[in-house]
Amino acid sequence: MRVRRFLKFSFVVLPLLLLGTYSVHEVAANSAGIIGQSKVGCGGGGCHGSKSSATVISLTTTATQIVTGQSYIFRLSVANPSEAGAGCDISVDNGAKLGTSGTGLFAFNNELTHNGPRTFTGDSAVWNFKYTAPTKAGTAHIYVAGNAVNLNGTNDLGDHWNTLVYTVNVVSPAAVDQPANTVSVVVSPNPARGVFQISATGMSGSATAQLMDAAGRVILTKQIDLSQSSSIDASTLTRGSYFVMIQPEQGERIVRKVVLQ
Repeated sequence: MRVRRFLKFSFVVLPLLLLGTYSVHEVAANSAGIIGQSKVGCGGGGCHGSKSSATVISLTTTATQIVTGQSYIFRLSVANPSEAGAGCDISVDNGAKLGTSGTGLFAFNNELTHNGPRTFTGDSAVWNFKYTAPTKAGTAHIYVAGNAVNLNGTNDLGDHWNTLVYTVNVVSPAAVDQPANTVSVVVSPNPARGVFQISATGMSGSATAQLMDAAGRVILTKQIDLSQSSSIDASTLTRGSYFVMIQPEQGERIVRKVVLQ
């Protein structure tokens, strides 16, 4: 009699326990990040649908140069106009180190991932994180996988993802000291009322100027001549903070913040 009761208990309770364990795993997969996905993306194994170019990942920093051993704050944006929230996974190479800056991310084994889905503000979700450059000059990379989700509580075909490889040009302090006294880029007036000027000192040649919003999206692009002042007409844009990224044909890119009133 006792044996029959035990067997009946086992057949009823054990499947429920297994189902409960599976459910907890699924909830964690839906809400908390998973490391190891930064290079391969968020698909496979029932996770977050397919890769989609509509999911746009961008990385920006206000630093004009990345110097060996120094720490910088990067801004990560995951955007998709058809989704409601996002998650991410971030890793680095060549001895660089990652750290959290603000909320929404947690660190494990020198990798960062979201601790819960971040609801979109507009059509994007944004996180800040700390990047400590390698101790040797050269090229390094930041790898990002970002998923844009519909926040329906399941990993389904309604979710989409994409990946990004961001190249970091790491320079030695000596390489920074030499041009620091002779090269400068100024955005004026700042704040500006629609139209502003980009002026460079100690630089010449053509360059690409891109105006980006706070989410890292490129609003407009213009070819400029660094040997003279160049005008940027942003009078049709809404008020707020923007970033001007200037990429010379040769040399490091330069980023300046501009406020439109």
